[in-house]
Amino acid sequence: MTRLDTATLDKYLPDGPISSLRRLEVLYGAMTEAAAGGTDSEYGLYYTPGELAGFVTDADDDRYLVTVKVDLTGDDPRLDAVTAQPLQPSMVEDLGYARYPWGRGIDHSITERGAKGGSTLDTTVRYCRERLERWTNASGKEPAVGRVADEHPDGHVIRALQTLGSRDDIADQIEDSLASNFPSADSPRVVATVALKLDPESLEAPPDGPPDGDGYYYPGQLPVLNEGMVARKNHKLATKNVDSPSKGEGTCMVTGDRGEVFGTAEDPLAFFTIQHSEKFAELKKENAWRSHPVSSEAALLLQSGTSLVDECSRTRDGLRVYMLPYVVDCDAERAELLYATVADADATSIVTFQQNAEQNNEAFADALRFYVIGVRNDSGDINVLHEVPNVDIYWPREVANAHLDVLEGSTFDPVAGFRRPAEDDWRHIDDSIGQDAMLRAITGGSYARDTLAYPTADDPTSDDPREWLVTALLTGEPVPVDKLLSQYVDRIASDTDASDGSFPTYLVLTQYAQLEALARAGLLDAPDDRSELADTPAITMDQTNDLFGSNESLPDPSDLAPDGDVKKYHARKYRLERFLGERPAFQVDDDPHSADDSQTADERRGAFLFGVFLGQLANHQSYNRDMNRTLRDQHPADRMTADRIQNVYPDLEQRSGVYANGDQLFPETESLLKDAFAEAPPSSWALPVEDVRFFYALGLAYGAEARGQAFQLMDRLGIDYGDADDATDSADE
Repeated sequence: MTRLDTATLDKYLPDGPISSLRRLEVLYGAMTEAAAGGTDSEYGLYYTPGELAGFVTDADDDRYLVTVKVDLTGDDPRLDAVTAQPLQPSMVEDLGYARYPWGRGIDHSITERGAKGGSTLDTTVRYCRERLERWTNASGKEPAVGRVADEHPDGHVIRALQTLGSRDDIADQIEDSLASNFPSADSPRVVATVALKLDPESLEAPPDGPPDGDGYYYPGQLPVLNEGMVARKNHKLATKNVDSPSKGEGTCMVTGDRGEVFGTAEDPLAFFTIQHSEKFAELKKENAWRSHPVSSEAALLLQSGTSLVDECSRTRDGLRVYMLPYVVDCDAERAELLYATVADADATSIVTFQQNAEQNNEAFADALRFYVIGVRNDSGDINVLHEVPNVDIYWPREVANAHLDVLEGSTFDPVAGFRRPAEDDWRHIDDSIGQDAMLRAITGGSYARDTLAYPTADDPTSDDPREWLVTALLTGEPVPVDKLLSQYVDRIASDTDASDGSFPTYLVLTQYAQLEALARAGLLDAPDDRSELADTPAITMDQTNDLFGSNESLPDPSDLAPDGDVKKYHARKYRLERFLGERPAFQVDDDPHSADDSQTADERRGAFLFGVFLGQLANHQSYNRDMNRTLRDQHPADRMTADRIQNVYPDLEQRSGVYANGDQLFPETESLLKDAFAEAPPSSWALPVEDVRFFYALGLAYGAEARGQAFQLMDRLGIDYGDADDATDSADE
């Protein structure tokens, strides 16, 4: 169904590709004007009738048009009457209304909109007086209108109003006339205007349409009053926040046409209305038209598109994020599809816009792009945290699919990996997550916000690392792994509370799922000497979903124990070795003649296994010995170093022996850890500390779940593991 006026689109759509934010904003303005139905008036772009939506009524609501009726048919202008009547929608067009959106300034048109909260009689009288005194430049405050009065062939009309507005008793006359018919209700919404009775033959430019039943013409019908409105509007395009007009002869940066251009056009995003001359000493506000030249038509379209631009934004964590869909080559047909994409969306998100587009036209959807901008407005100081002009759905889908592959693989199953939380427990890895939810998390920012460090609340920064990751996920920009691990560790430290023994297990698992997903998507950027971090884990896919089918993908019990007599120890050992074996980040270099002298995988393996061992002991302390403060509380991830691992390790061995009555409590882990330390002693590690700390934290999470997940594997294989509550781990031996 066609919604946009084709003639308006043909007139205002930018020629050529949508290659800049300004051209995109003008495109939105053209669509807005076309959606309004278009107009044949040469002043159509200046009018803002939609701004009167809350002031018109079809009933007897407290919404009134207050009209100052001036008779110009005699020798002197005469105030005939001031009337108040319900403002009907059919009357709006004749008012020629053009709103000035900033502060308390009067509107561009002689028609003035009152406050949304309503206006008293006194306030309404002031509105009416200002129509005659201020707008006409009788007070000398509106020189642009004054020039029209002096230079326009029909300027005598404005001069007559000046004469009336200059009278000392004009306010009293207005009040005397209005008081008797002013609505009795308290503070109705009012729109104030001026209507003129005059001889059409006295005008160079005749009125547009007939007068009302009493012979009065309204402002939208009189070209000279419209010219006054245009002059005032154009004056503002050149004088906002500057002492002298910023305008000149130049080429419009949007249309490419040469002519008069302006430097302080209103900006839907407020990028260019804030002049940072205090930060850039050589920046001269009055020269803004040279660096940012915009014609009057382009400036008006920018203004028209403001509401549509706002519809494509939302706020997250104090940040205003704009997600502006567009197509590079936008003709009338595509503009129609683009408008439907935005107007029919029930939520502001890239995913929703994309899905709407795909439902309407697949070819159009393939061409759809997004201009994404994150803006922080700190008390009027605009900071752009990120600006990505050419986002499409490709990379978010790649990352979403990679993340789902990780969740469906052995990283999260009883055969080798972790347990996924129940639905709604941890949104990015729980049992309910699907592609649509992942896409929304990635494009909406929560996928980055929920894993990276918190920003400093008291010191807003223009370099929020979470926004850095959001940008990378949208664009496919490589993600430096060390920066990511450092952020992970900071977040783990923030979410760890040793005082109550809490450890953010699901946070760590979400971070690790994200790390593996980025590797699978090819987005991780690792240093040359630790390139294994960016290698794709050889994870096997879910081996437990077909338990009631062939079971061919599950390990055979003989894989866990050669004689098929599987104990809990065998299950734990099989799982741990398989988890390590499937991941290049832990692969030990067994070739003594290898030219690769990197030992980082060996060192990382040691850090991880140390975490597993400590996590298993802490779990044992908590559940078998009812200890409140465990080893995990004493050795948080953000304080772990290679030296500390070296120093603490003997204590762990000793505790294990004590708890197991001289034996080993977790022999499978202790054996692997001993081998790892023999291969790469912690005292010789060169692994960056954030690498050590994150994989140590991952080991803590793995160790805490090792026992329960081993039981799950045995259960899936149909192996009786006895009374788990009564058995100690060492009893498996």
